[in-house]
Amino acid sequence: MINKIESLVSIGKYRNYQASGQVNFKPLTLIYGDNGGGKTTLTSVLRSLTSNDPEIIRNRISTASTQPQAAQITQVGTPNIFHTFGNSGWTIPFPNIEIFDIHFVNDNIYSGFDFNEEHKKQLHQFVIGAQGVAIQNQIEQNKADKASSRQNQTNLEAQLIQQVGNNLTSDLLINFLAITLTQATGIDQAITLAELSLTNANSNAVIQTLQLPVPIPPFNSNINFSTLITDLQTTLQSIQNQTLEQLFANHCQDLNENSINTAENWLQNGFKYIKVKASKEESDLTCPFCMQSIDDNMEIIRSYTSKFNDEFNAFLLRLRSHLNSLQNFNLEVLIQSINNSCVANNQKIASWSSHLPSTVQTPINSIISNESELRSQMQNLIAVVELKIQNPTAIIDINSVNAFQTLLQNLTNSITLYNQNITAYNSSVNTFKSGIQTIQNAQSQVDNLKRIKKRFEPAIIQICDQLIGERQRLRILTSAYPQLIQQQEAAATTFFANYETRINHYLGTVFKTPFRISSVQHVAPQGRATQSKINYTLTIDGNPISFDTNQPLSAKESLSEGDKSTIALAFFLSKLDIDPNSQDKILVFDDPLSSLDTNRRSYTISIIKSILPNLKQIVVLSHNEYFLYEIGKDIPVANKSTLRIKQDFAANSSEIGICDLNELVKNDYFKHLEALENFRSNPDHQIKDTVLGWLRNVLESHLRFKFFRELRSMNGQQTFGRLISYLDTSGVVFRDNANRNDIISTLNLINSVSWMSHHGNPLPNYTAIGINPHTITATELDNLIQDTLSLIDTRL
Repeated sequence: MINKIESLVSIGKYRNYQASGQVNFKPLTLIYGDNGGGKTTLTSVLRSLTSNDPEIIRNRISTASTQPQAAQITQVGTPNIFHTFGNSGWTIPFPNIEIFDIHFVNDNIYSGFDFNEEHKKQLHQFVIGAQGVAIQNQIEQNKADKASSRQNQTNLEAQLIQQVGNNLTSDLLINFLAITLTQATGIDQAITLAELSLTNANSNAVIQTLQLPVPIPPFNSNINFSTLITDLQTTLQSIQNQTLEQLFANHCQDLNENSINTAENWLQNGFKYIKVKASKEESDLTCPFCMQSIDDNMEIIRSYTSKFNDEFNAFLLRLRSHLNSLQNFNLEVLIQSINNSCVANNQKIASWSSHLPSTVQTPINSIISNESELRSQMQNLIAVVELKIQNPTAIIDINSVNAFQTLLQNLTNSITLYNQNITAYNSSVNTFKSGIQTIQNAQSQVDNLKRIKKRFEPAIIQICDQLIGERQRLRILTSAYPQLIQQQEAAATTFFANYETRINHYLGTVFKTPFRISSVQHVAPQGRATQSKINYTLTIDGNPISFDTNQPLSAKESLSEGDKSTIALAFFLSKLDIDPNSQDKILVFDDPLSSLDTNRRSYTISIIKSILPNLKQIVVLSHNEYFLYEIGKDIPVANKSTLRIKQDFAANSSEIGICDLNELVKNDYFKHLEALENFRSNPDHQIKDTVLGWLRNVLESHLRFKFFRELRSMNGQQTFGRLISYLDTSGVVFRDNANRNDIISTLNLINSVSWMSHHGNPLPNYTAIGINPHTITATELDNLIQDTLSLIDTRL
């Protein structure tokens, strides 16, 4: 029997626990603890002790531990036996401890909705106990030769996997062993190419996020250079000539249309006549044909003058239009836009540079070779146009026009060429991206090639030859153990038949469930397996339940968490019933109530109490104090110990101490009554608000208990104030009914004074009441307590 857990150091929440006080275990030991406090850790320590598995404890090392793990548990004996845990594990194991907890369920019965083969193997080991160990050992020894061969193969395979590397797995070993020397021809070059593909594949996630450079949009200066050149070279004389030519042409057309042949010669002759006369400075010029006087008032002269003025004004407007076009052409914005595009594209191209092959041509962005010259030529052109506007009759040099036009044309050509390069570059990038393999395929290709190369290294050749030989040896090994299997089956048949009967007893008679098990049988190890398993069929109302979640009537659909917990508990208890050594067993329950309803909890309590006399010791750990209280009720004090796992939240640690379950399960009504009585003896006015809350809670609870039958007809919430009002108006008879009004008045007083502490934000008139809870005196508070106790004891 466990005597005491003497110490636990650096194990879960038990950072440095040293036993103190009466924390000894007894035949029935009840341990209360909140979830997360350390119950499961205690169970794990006991499991480590009984299985002699130090890893269970080592896996539960305390966080931020500064001390080596240690533990000591004493066993009742003469003298007591000390089981001490240290660096090398336990000094002495502690057999015959059976533990029912979530680990037992997960290992032996089910995990979630999964009832698998491993569970059945573990359950087999649990059920057969010591009786089947001898036969099982003989079976396993009988298989030793094959197991040794398999182990040799495993070791050789592990060596190959480790030394070859390159993701060689056991699944690939058959193909690896079959590699021929021909496959290794040219392997180094193939590896180099494959590694390049892998580099690209690994970068693909980044590559897919990279942006392509964008072509630069073309621009339009809206400058008409041909018209500008013509206008810059236009003079007053050229305008006059153009005007005369137009008038001459119009006049010729008019004469020809009016039957005067050779009108052009006729006009030229007349013009020569006038010109000769004018050269002689004759003042009286007349037309040689009509003898009409020639002066400025002639219609043709006036037409010429009007026509000339129109042409000259149009000429000036064109010059100003040219100037506006130049001024509206925002060269700076264009330059900045081109430069920004180039910078942005350069950044994008730079991000691609580390990924693209060297064959991809990078666009060169020397689009604007000389920004200063471009600006200067534009300013020169503007100055030329402005000069022409100021001197319209002057002939202006057009070199600046040609120079600026050439610069803009060169810029257009550079943008076109640059965009062509960008398009070609983007096409190369897209071709590159489309050729990238997946990482898995690229890595697989590299690994495969490197494995081929490794296959013919001398050390690898040696291991491969050994493995091939071992596999050949295993294929011819035979095992002759049918007789042992038959012996095990004969013993197990009777054993498991009794087990089935006891399980159904618990499922049907005790827990009253619709579940049963049938066809419980021993299954010997088959093939390479060395461990037997237990097979069984679980039914509900006689219908088989499938452990395949995809089938109708599956365990997932048929079993609640409570059902599964009940079945697991039935499996556990049934084993104890058929165990001939049960009187030597120590039974540990860690929160056995998981998902059980009230009825099944009651059954569990009855079972634990009923099996207690048949076992050496029972230890129950739970977060449910009422469950523990019911188990321990009626058990003599000498035979039970009630302990509690206490948490120190500041230190994030736990320890084991004494627990008074009677006090723990006491309801608030009695706790607050005792608190009020204790307060009168040891008043602490600093907790006056708490005391007022006790007054209210005690009276409110007392009214509900005392007048339960009368209050059943009350509608709405049964708050303290509404309870008082209902009792006042319903004519309920009090014990001191002669002073009924005083009772109601006293209840209303306590309700008003305690309202703040109980409900938060009241608005009573404390002046009218006569007592202010904020300034209440010790005497006033004590009077209210006496009034409350009097109401409960004699008046209500």
